[in-house]
Amino acid sequence: MSDYGSNNTCCFKCIQFILTAGLTALFIWLSLRTTKPSCSLENFYLPALNKSDNSNSTRSNHTLSFQLNLNNKMKDKGVRYDDIKLSFYYGTNTSFPIGNYTVPGFYQGHDKKAHKKGMLETEKMPWNDALKMVSNGSKVVFRVDVATRVRYKVILWYTKRHNYTLENNTLKVDASGKSSSQQLHCCSIGLPLIFLFSFLLLL
Repeated sequence: MSDYGSNNTCCFKCIQFILTAGLTALFIWLSLRTTKPSCSLENFYLPALNKSDNSNSTRSNHTLSFQLNLNNKMKDKGVRYDDIKLSFYYGTNTSFPIGNYTVPGFYQGHDKKAHKKGMLETEKMPWNDALKMVSNGSKVVFRVDVATRVRYKVILWYTKRHNYTLENNTLKVDASGKSSSQQLHCCSIGLPLIFLFSFLLLL
């Protein structure tokens, strides 16, 4: 009888250990789980393509302005961005670069939104071709790539850096010189869960 009781006690302790370890792993996963910030681009504007203003000053204004929006939807984790590099291209590929812009790195608190405005002077932009397209009722397509690295703040410490890239996103500009707000699709990878899986395999 004593052996039977000992076996029951041993089994109970094993089950208790497994349940405790499982709950601990779940807690760790919930604590370390991250969600990449969402990103959008709005107020994308090229004055030289605005057909409603035919003044010489407007036609010779070869600037490109925009607003980059970043939304950290996590309720309990902040995001630290390195410098954010934006690359703009005429067309859908990288054959015709027209300018670059860098947003200085910053920290974004949990459940916060950031709006970063920028303006640059375009280079090697085929303005005559673009103006002809919008004059004919067509839209000019531009490509924007965004690249940075992020660290997630969990309680009082930061994770390692993770790549945050947005590539091959296109915007269409009409005769107003503007493009509608565009959600950019991110290719970043969140915090790896390899640690969690390895831990569970040991149970």
